[in-house]
Amino acid sequence: MTDPYYKEMKHHKREYDWVSNCVYANYKIPMKCNCGGAITVEADDRGRNYYVCKDFMNDGLHIRHDCLTALEEELDCLRSQYAEEVSLRRELQFELAQMREEIKELKQLIMVDR
Repeated sequence: MTDPYYKEMKHHKREYDWVSNCVYANYKIPMKCNCGGAITVEADDRGRNYYVCKDFMNDGLHIRHDCLTALEEELDCLRSQYAEEVSLRRELQFELAQMREEIKELKQLIMVDR
């Protein structure tokens, strides 16, 4: 027997995914278009490359995003993720050093009591 709310939850999930896709359509490297179409790389007359929906029409519903801009945005995102990872690692190393000191102190207290 299936959950009576499963169909509704799936519908809301698809709707949320579509809205999220629309909001971030022209940010970073696109994986697929809002219409569900595949993304290809095409060049214009000046030689600039673009990520373009295979069904592109200039109606505002399809993706045409400059490759250089998309790569810069992707790199900025990766840099910020890297910075977060580095700061988290430093915090963990500091906590580990503190725990080692506490363990040493506890061992010394145990040895003194014997």
